[in-house]
Amino acid sequence: MRDGKKGAAPAGQAALTVDGGELAAEVHYPPLDNGLDYLVSVVDHLRGEEVGRRELKYAVVHLQAAVECLLKYRLELEHWSLVFKNPGDAKYSKLDDGSLDSCTVDQTVTRLVNLAGVAIGPKEEKNLKDLARLRNQLQHYGRPHDAKVNRYVIGANAVSVLEFLMHFVDSELLPRIGPPGGDAAASLAWIREGLDEIRGYVAARMRRLRPRLGPVTSRTVVCWECGQFALVVGAGEGGSCLYCHQRRGPEDIALAYAYEVLGRTTWSAVSGGLDPVYWCPLCDVEALVRTVLTAAGPENPVDLCFHCGETVSGVRECARCEKPFAAVGEESACDDCLHAVIATG
Repeated sequence: MRDGKKGAAPAGQAALTVDGGELAAEVHYPPLDNGLDYLVSVVDHLRGEEVGRRELKYAVVHLQAAVECLLKYRLELEHWSLVFKNPGDAKYSKLDDGSLDSCTVDQTVTRLVNLAGVAIGPKEEKNLKDLARLRNQLQHYGRPHDAKVNRYVIGANAVSVLEFLMHFVDSELLPRIGPPGGDAAASLAWIREGLDEIRGYVAARMRRLRPRLGPVTSRTVVCWECGQFALVVGAGEGGSCLYCHQRRGPEDIALAYAYEVLGRTTWSAVSGGLDPVYWCPLCDVEALVRTVLTAAGPENPVDLCFHCGETVSGVRECARCEKPFAAVGEESACDDCLHAVIATG
């Protein structure tokens, strides 16, 4: 593990000395100080009620830099060779002088989970991947490739990753290196204060949406783009997120919700899995999703149609084909299976 040099300049500053009439500059950024310094910049760019185009771009770019610094530092604490792309070819001299070919963020996450026992859930991993993809698009092309990704989506993703990184610092770094001092301590205090302000912005926006969301909580679900309970479905119009403004037709948004939020996959005879979306017995549109969590009951899953917006009761799995159907009374098989049985005698 590399340690900061005694007397090194605080992160982001140069220590200037005059020796024999020549001006020499030494710049040294210890890993923790470096990552936290990027987060200070992120907080500065995201603070305030209105975040401009330039501020949003640099918040994303610097947040991704902080992810790489802090996650790789934890990997280095486990063993210095793990930050190399190919640990078998690791040489400490290359780590010390910074000439190494380091692992990707995806490799870093995999090694942290598998080798260091760090808890990184599927949602957190998805947020990290979304951020990396967005950083590349903004930095190299100046815009996100997906037109539906607007500043609200970007801001919500940034807040999620920022929350994760602060928890990561508290649970994975500080217990191993001890309480920070100097610039690191000042940076942490600044970040925590700013994070409260940024969280407040998201909360304030959701409060402004309450009058519109209140009457439709039974058909409001979490939006996978911005992570807010603001995606209103039904009324024969599909779905529209009041927070980030994405909009899709009923079949498309039902399928996307099943994939992105519930992690469902398409049915196949090989896997024996179930279709993620079904025909609604109430409106006869293929937009029914099972075990959906709504704003009205975020802990009580229901079977919800993303076209008509109605909760369908009595849905059970067919005893013959195992696909869900709307049962009447004590029915145990769907109409298709009943017709098939009758046809075969």
